[in-house]
Amino acid sequence: MNGKKGTWKFIPTKEKISIVALKLFSRKGFKGTTIKDIAKKVGITEGAIYRHFTNKEEIINYLITRISEELRTLIETKVLPCKGIREQVSRLVELLVNYAFDNPDAFRFLTVYHILRHNNNSIQLPGSILINLFRKAYRKGDIKVSPEVALSLIIGSVERLFILWELNIIDLPRKQLVEELKSATLKALFGC
Repeated sequence: MNGKKGTWKFIPTKEKISIVALKLFSRKGFKGTTIKDIAKKVGITEGAIYRHFTNKEEIINYLITRISEELRTLIETKVLPCKGIREQVSRLVELLVNYAFDNPDAFRFLTVYHILRHNNNSIQLPGSILINLFRKAYRKGDIKVSPEVALSLIIGSVERLFILWELNIIDLPRKQLVEELKSATLKALFGC
């Protein structure tokens, strides 16, 4: 949704439901959001939602699949083609920070989903690509910390930076934040 008046009516109902559900889930949580809440915000009946989704769990799975595919595509096209693990890590940090700041509801949703529902094996989260990248680099001796620590360092740092940004505690330009986080991450993983 681009925020312009009148464009909402041209968006298909399933997409409206997913946009509103994403916002509500990311702010109120899964348990705190009801089908009734979603229907009210979309401006439709609860029954209309059931023409597109069988239940709330299906909406959640639809959203996590969509967001995961989007991030996986970004990682596969923007990070993996970079030459060497240092450049991949640098690009990954930049990609994740920019994704979080540009898509706060999706980033928040993915974080909550990952923490609360990681045991759902039917959905491959983007972290699986990253852990494989770090395992390969670790086996080759390109990084000195375990793959799990490398992934935790990057994801955890981006999440904390995002939280500080959302709370208006950070008063630095995004470009500077990205560069500082890239520098700190490269020092932590490679010692330089």
